[in-house]
Order: sequence, then structure tokens, then C-alpha cells
Amino acid sequence: MRKVLASAVVIGMLSLTACAAQETKTAGNPTPLNSVEITSPSANATTPPAVKFDTPLKATEAGAKVIKNGEGAEIKAGQLVSYKLAGYKTEDGSEIGNTFNQAANQIELSEELKAADPEIYNVLVGSKVGSWIAYTRPTEAAAESSVAPSGSADASGSASGSASASASASPEATQVLIMEVTAAQDPAKKMSDEDVKKLSDEGALPTVKTDSKGKPTITIPEGKEAPKDLAVQVITEGTGDVVATETSTVTANYTGVQWSNGEVFDSSYDRGEPTSFGLDQVIPGWTQGLTGMKKGAKVMLTIPSSMAYGDSGANGRPAGPLVFYVDITDVK
Repeated sequence: MRKVLASAVVIGMLSLTACAAQETKTAGNPTPLNSVEITSPSANATTPPAVKFDTPLKATEAGAKVIKNGEGAEIKAGQLVSYKLAGYKTEDGSEIGNTFNQAANQIELSEELKAADPEIYNVLVGSKVGSWIAYTRPTEAAAESSVAPSGSADASGSASGSASASASASPEATQVLIMEVTAAQDPAKKMSDEDVKKLSDEGALPTVKTDSKGKPTITIPEGKEAPKDLAVQVITEGTGDVVATETSTVTANYTGVQWSNGEVFDSSYDRGEPTSFGLDQVIPGWTQGLTGMKKGAKVMLTIPSSMAYGDSGANGRPAGPLVFYVDITDVK
């Protein structure tokens, strides 16, 4: 009996060890990150947790490792992942900066990310919301990283240039990034005409009035949340011969307001002339919202933040869901 019990305990311990190993996700070469410890991290904190690791930390290959498993939903390929970052020098462990007092950034787990930054992609897919991840990358590649595109810019909010400055001097990593995964969701998509009409009938979409010169005034519905997907309201059908594609050049007058306060942040009407732009060079909400339109079309685009400039409003851009009134004057 004692032998059976002892065997059962051993088997149970082996099973637990195996489960734990499966739950600790890694990607690339995680060995240099083995000493990374995070002390008492709290969910959605406005300050980063205490982080320590053996210094100097030497890494000549990109690597990522889940330091603390989350308890939320499993993250899937194709989703939008929201995260906050803190950056630390590999030389002495001192903090470079962090984004914990800002709105979370987002990254899409796309095939493009998988090709450009496979360590981040592979460590995120299959992890859980709430996880804490350590990531490092040699300086020559760090400038192209999706989570640290310009030195320590993602961690500090302003580009320090430290990574690019030392890229030619050493192939080793100069930073360790600590990422908190705060949310994951399916990417926004264009709503069907039926769903747009339903929201409009319920008074859940913005309305627009134009003055005698055609200048619009957009009104955001009170007490309503912005739609999670892209809503395209066709006010006037276009009559031109050319149908806009995702690579067309469109000329249009437009006004843009933030859903949060209804304030105008950009308007070609104020400049007195329409603007021309390629639909492959603008935010996804414009690309998807204006594809299929013709000259003469007047539309209202209610764009979720993930299809606009995100929730953080970085680099002076408007944050959160946006609403545009667009009057298309030409399509090429």
C-alpha cells in the first residue's frame, strides 16, 4: 500500500511538473532571461512592478519568456493584444522608462508580425491575458521590433535612440522589456449595412448637418458607447464612373471629431480645399470605409480606435474612436 501511495505521489508530482513546464511559454532564445524576476505585479497598475535580473545581462539572440502566467482568456492568432511596457538596461538593470501611466498600446497578432517579430508573436499566441512577459532583442534588430520600434520609445514615450546609437558597436541586446498583457480581442471589422441601419435607427450613431456652404457639424449621440466595429453610413451615393479600390487615390473634403468629446481635430473645410490621399496610405478605417465608393459620395465613418490611431493618442494624434464626415470629390 505504501509503495502504491508513494508511486501515486511521484506520478502526481511529475504531472504537476509537466503542466507547469507546458504553461511557461518561451520563444527564440529565452536563456538570458532566466534570472528575470517580477515582484508582486498587479493587474492594470499605473506604475511598473519591481523587476530584477542578473547584470550585465548578455543576449545575442532575440528571446521572450512568460515570467508570470495570466488567468484570463487564451490569446489567439489574429487577435489585437493590449499591453503596457517597462524597459530596463541590460548593463545595470536600471529602468529606462515605462508606459504604465498611459493607455495600453495594441499589437495585432498578424502574419506580418509573425514574419517581422516571431519571438513576440510566438510567445503571445497561446499565453493568457494577464501574463507578464520578458523580451530582449539584439540592438541591430531592436529598431525593427514591433514592440520597441525606436530605441526605448515604447517604454519611455520618447525615442532615446540608445539602441540605434549602439547598434554598430555591439550585436548584444541593450534592453530588457517587461510586458503586461492587459487584454486581447478579435480585430474590428466593417459592419454590415443591416447592422449600421439598426444602430442608426436606435440613435446610437452620430448625425451630421451641413450649412449653406456644405461645411458639416457632427453630433455624437449622448449616453451611447462607440461601436466596436467600423460603421459606414452612406448619406449620398456617388455617381462617378470609377469605384475606389484599396489602392485608389481619393480627393475629398472631410471633418474629423473624437467620439469622446465631439471636438473637431482636423478639417479640410477649415483649410479651404479638399485633400488627396492614397487609400493604402491612411488608417484602416478610411481604407475599408471608402473602398467601393465613387465620386460624389458623402459618407460618415465611425471608426473604432484599433482602426484609427489607438487609445493612447501618441505623437499628438487623436485618441480613441473617431468620426469622419467625408465628401468625395474625385477617385482615381
